[in-house]
Amino acid sequence: MAYFLEIKEEASDEINDAFHWYESRKTGLGDEFISLLEEYFNRITANPLLYQAEKEVHVAVMTRFPYKIVYGIEESSVVIYAVFHTSRNPKDLER
Repeated sequence: MAYFLEIKEEASDEINDAFHWYESRKTGLGDEFISLLEEYFNRITANPLLYQAEKEVHVAVMTRFPYKIVYGIEESSVVIYAVFHTSRNPKDLER
């Protein structure tokens, strides 16, 4: 069963910020970030239990880019709560 993907506004803002930062460093790098992120979203919606749970959420650590995807499973949806740079304090993510 494939799950629906819901991206919270805060996570969407983080994705946009990361895209623009990478794109400002090198044209096309932001697109590479988004492409890899989409691959992770596809894996997560296909198998939400693939990544380890930490407290009430699951965390997928991206390769190549230093980001973590924080998500939860709610009925038939995967909810992306955050896509944050690993240098950030995880306590900033507490809901």
